[in-house]
Amino acid sequence: MRPPAAATAGLLARLARLAVLPLLLVTASGCGPGDTVSSHPGVFGPPGARAAATVPDSLRFTVRTVDGRPFDSTSLAGKPVLLWFYTPTCAPCPAHAFETAARADRYTGRLNVVAVTEPDGHAGSGLQGFTLPSNGVPLPHLADAGHVLRDRFEVEGASSYVLVDAHGKLLHQGPAADTDSLDRELAVLLGPA
Repeated sequence: MRPPAAATAGLLARLARLAVLPLLLVTASGCGPGDTVSSHPGVFGPPGARAAATVPDSLRFTVRTVDGRPFDSTSLAGKPVLLWFYTPTCAPCPAHAFETAARADRYTGRLNVVAVTEPDGHAGSGLQGFTLPSNGVPLPHLADAGHVLRDRFEVEGASSYVLVDAHGKLLHQGPAADTDSLDRELAVLLGPA
């Protein structure tokens, strides 16, 4: 049996070797300082990485994030998409933001979750701080200038959800205050959380 100090030193040495592994993988992948791994927050991989999957017409759009960066809608290809529409002045929206982040956590890797808000003229406006899933990857927050997406999905109300399957079929549309049917649709579509 090792003395406690030797066991601790051995554990620390193994952890140090494991900590080097991600650096080796990044180096091997060709990424370096200044290289981009994502065209916007919340989606991994280089722009167009999901180009092999077909993007349904309902999810083909050109918008910017609330902080002014372009959003590549092709990143939504291949998975169902949950769009949460909200307004910056909506009183219950911070609570809905936490619920949205919880859904993103429940279905990590199986569902794209995107927040859509009305731009109010202030760069960086929105509820990004409320929608940080536990994995630490922020959800994309789109600025829906001119209600392009709101009109496309015929969204009414200050806070609403739209669920679209990977083929672009609308599965759910309704207020964020009443999510029982949304959660049923998610369970049918994606299985247990």
